[in-house]
Amino acid sequence: MRQLDTIEEVLISELGNAVIFKALTIEELRHLIPICEEWEYARDEIIITQDSISRYLYILLAGKVEVTVKGKEKETIAISTIQPGEVFGEASIFMDVRRIATVSAKEESRILSISREKLFAFCNDHPKTGLKIFTFIIYSLLRRLDSINQDLAYERETAVTEEDLEALKKLFPVSLDDMF
Repeated sequence: MRQLDTIEEVLISELGNAVIFKALTIEELRHLIPICEEWEYARDEIIITQDSISRYLYILLAGKVEVTVKGKEKETIAISTIQPGEVFGEASIFMDVRRIATVSAKEESRILSISREKLFAFCNDHPKTGLKIFTFIIYSLLRRLDSINQDLAYERETAVTEEDLEALKKLFPVSLDDMF
């Protein structure tokens, strides 16, 4: 990872395409740029490590990053891919919580980071802009929670229960032991 020099005009164009900042005016984006840090990550470089604690919000400007978690057997499970313009790490803006996943670059990627402290100071100085940003962050977190709830409901819905097994036994009274 290496920090990049920010070119304001290029960054304004890219930030205008980021979902979190679509509602901001060009003037609001100009005020936001000084609190941002631009980084470049090489392919397979880790951006966030699961279980670490961080106070940064990230916006993917270019490239592609993958979100993975460690499974029960400590295997790596890919859960999503983040595309340019998308945000990750939102929960860290509100409190020190352990990261629930590892995020790594799938290809060379440029990422913008904003620290919690700088974002809150910015919001104190620019409350209307801050309200727009936090509205998106809360909405994004709620959408993810809804998605997780849907996944859990589907998983529970499709899981075979003891009652299902008993019903199957009634349909097929021959046990596997009888077959061999």
